Amino acid sequence: MFKGFCFFMKFGWHSDKRYVIYHILHQCIRSMIPIVSVIMPKYIIDVLSDPQHMEYFEIYHLRIYSVWIYIMLFTLYLLLSAMLTSWLSFQGFTLRARVASDWGLWLHQKLTQADYENLESPAFLDLKEKANKFLYGDWHGFSYLFECALDILGQFITLCGMIYIIASLNFWMVLLSIALVLISSIFESKAKKKDIALSLEAVKVERGWSYYSQIMEDFQYGKEIRINNLGKWLLDKEKTYAYSAVDFYRRRNAFHIRAGIVSAFMTFVQQIAAYLYVVSQVIYKALTIGDFTLYIGTITAFSSAMRTIMQDFVEIQAYGVYFGAVEQYLSIPSKMYESGCMPILNQEHCITFENVSFCYKGQSTYALKNISLTIRSGEKLAVIGENGAGKTTLIKLLTRCYEPTEGRILLDGIDIRKYRYDQYMELFSAVFQDYKLFAITLMQNVALAKEKTADKSHIESILRNVGLSSLLDSLNNGIDTPVYKQFDESGFEPSGGEGQKIALARAIYKNAPIVILDEPTAALDPRAEYEIYQQFDKLTAGKTAVYISHRLSSTRFCDRIIVLKNGKIVENGTHNTLINIKNSVYSELYSMQSQYYQ
Repeated sequence: MFKGFCFFMKFGWHSDKRYVIYHILHQCIRSMIPIVSVIMPKYIIDVLSDPQHMEYFEIYHLRIYSVWIYIMLFTLYLLLSAMLTSWLSFQGFTLRARVASDWGLWLHQKLTQADYENLESPAFLDLKEKANKFLYGDWHGFSYLFECALDILGQFITLCGMIYIIASLNFWMVLLSIALVLISSIFESKAKKKDIALSLEAVKVERGWSYYSQIMEDFQYGKEIRINNLGKWLLDKEKTYAYSAVDFYRRRNAFHIRAGIVSAFMTFVQQIAAYLYVVSQVIYKALTIGDFTLYIGTITAFSSAMRTIMQDFVEIQAYGVYFGAVEQYLSIPSKMYESGCMPILNQEHCITFENVSFCYKGQSTYALKNISLTIRSGEKLAVIGENGAGKTTLIKLLTRCYEPTEGRILLDGIDIRKYRYDQYMELFSAVFQDYKLFAITLMQNVALAKEKTADKSHIESILRNVGLSSLLDSLNNGIDTPVYKQFDESGFEPSGGEGQKIALARAIYKNAPIVILDEPTAALDPRAEYEIYQQFDKLTAGKTAVYISHRLSSTRFCDRIIVLKNGKIVENGTHNTLINIKNSVYSELYSMQSQYYQ
């Protein structure tokens, strides 16, 4: 049950030891305040209400200052405690933000190392959200459960002091208070378990709500929303998910309301019993007025501490379900990173597909079937085919986004799974159809992780070579101009064609030995496409290049063409060879497209 607490203790300690230390000190100091607060007033009231004391003080006037000494010690203790707890609390909040940021960075690191197939899995995304619920406590705030566990420590110290005081009055009052709190806690525990079950059930609904909420706030959807008049339609989608989530919260709260009513009734019984007993003892002179104040305050503080302990205990117990999700999330292997350790030699590389087949999870048909293919060093290869033929899947296997279902892929005669994953990735530059630019400068978008050692003149030369001279000349800060305007009004919004050219420049600048272009010119007109391919053919001289395109203009620059259909290679050869094969798939596609340019 406390595995989650131990996990977070270790994580917090590793992130910043002060975070754990300050929280423990805060609880220890805070736990003594209720004890002192119920004891000190008794002594002050007894001194003031005792006639013998009053007579004594009248004779010895200086002794009256003992009352003020009690008051000064009490208030000074409260002052120092308040100052310390305030300092520790705010320092703890700052450190909690530090630990929270470290957790976010660690979580994102896990995501960058997760197998790509997991990023496309709804089950994996749901699991990630459930793991987050453990650390963010269903919107209670980061490390909520960790602080609940430490709160138990503080309240336990308070409880021990209160039990000692109450037991000196009547031990049965201790047992009654414990029994009433336990009854209340049983109802709260049942409510919390049902709460957690509904919370897990609500994960998909909350993800849907978050998705549509982000769409409404993302400027990149602005044109689509306006031109297609999607405002009301998307709002209705968001509203459906939002109201479904709210209904989950309503059902969860209903359990807590019932538990709250039971808790209030138990408190009522405990308070009535305490007052009746203590008042009767005062009437029969068994207790002083100071004792009355002491015991009533103690019983109230005892019940509060006991109830807090049980509530925290229930929270930790119930959230054990979420910690199960954390453990499951952490145990998901990164097969790509963990599989191989062989270094890649600095030499010309040959890639071979040996009877490779692949089927996506949940699908009954193969996306690729029995693919055998060799890509020689320095070769320009075009991969063509209609939608759904398997072109992008082929590239995902080549770049190790997925592992083959059957067969294997070799690099220089060795299974690519035996190589170090990060080194294997360094072999490739790629421009994917769904490329992404970042809200950073144009230079940084090209250099990426190499920005600190970037050659700005070389980057500018590449950008001009891919056809962005006009754009560069229009920017006041040149390649130091931000892309997009999220953080700087001086930024620019690239057109689709400009965006693809920036992505092309990025692939060229990486200077990897193998270049992959997945529909690299989809947003360009035919003339711009022709010019880009001419430039790219020069800029990738000596490199291995794989072109994927629906438009067949790229094939004229390639040494070889493979044609995919229904996940299989149906044709393989040069342009001149395939165009002259009667009724070939290639010649048919080429003829259909060329007629629009005649």
